[in-house]
Amino acid sequence: MKRKDFYQLLHPLTDKLYRMATTLIPDDLQAEQLVIDSLNAYLIKEKNKILAGRELDSLSKKDIQLQRRFYFKGILRYMSEIGVRRSSQLADQMKLAGPSNFKTFYGLGPKVRLVMSLRYDFQFTVEEIEDITTMPRYEVIEKLHNGRFLLLNDFNQGVQL
Repeated sequence: MKRKDFYQLLHPLTDKLYRMATTLIPDDLQAEQLVIDSLNAYLIKEKNKILAGRELDSLSKKDIQLQRRFYFKGILRYMSEIGVRRSSQLADQMKLAGPSNFKTFYGLGPKVRLVMSLRYDFQFTVEEIEDITTMPRYEVIEKLHNGRFLLLNDFNQGVQL
């Protein structure tokens, strides 16, 4: 696959990558750096797979969608690894930078935010989340359950009857 074809495949995914980075790190500059670092890590470590890919002209629309999803999941794998680590390092800084509208969500741990975003924002299955995050299935389900519980519990406390 040519470099031009690879970037053409990734272009529609840029908004999703930035959205995921902002989920992990609410600071715009840090989120942008996370996207750059994740993409660079993917390009360096998966170079042979990318170069071995078929030319874009020879792919059907369905194959293009499958290829795009494959690359997206690969980049997310690196983003989740780098982002969770960086989010933990920047925890104190993020308390000040976090959006006040979503204080409860950004109060959750980075792995919980990651798993919830992958499931509810990007519509990945538990098996796909397991593959992206390299967490065992029980841990993915636990983080989904705990995250939902904490968000709903906080939401219900604000409701006046």
